[in-house]
Amino acid sequence: MKIKLFPFLTDWSLEASVNGDVITINGESIDLSGIPDGFRLPGSAVGNKFFLGGSGDYVERIGKTLHFTLRFPVQWDSPPEVMNPIEPIVIDARSGPVKFPDTRPPKVPTPEVIESTEQSEAPEDGRSV
Repeated sequence: MKIKLFPFLTDWSLEASVNGDVITINGESIDLSGIPDGFRLPGSAVGNKFFLGGSGDYVERIGKTLHFTLRFPVQWDSPPEVMNPIEPIVIDARSGPVKFPDTRPPKVPTPEVIESTEQSEAPEDGRSV
């Protein structure tokens, strides 16, 4: 399966796995084996909210490979390369869990605090410096 990802700002979670022509999304198995070579089905006909169903968004079989677009949940602070990629992100999912890109916000480096090893000496009369 060739899965194109469409970044979608939402709090949905997405887990998927592939077994043959069946993709399981968040526990719902979707059997796409009925789509013959050279045919395509509107993504909205699949009946799953992750399948993109606008004009030009199809589930199609080219040779033995199924091609389709899924809504890919991102957050407002997800990395820019995931939220707005220069080229569409396409995953080649063959069998097992689908490995989606990491959408966690990038780690902000924390400044390192350097403690001084020098100690100031107090004057002999006990007053502070």
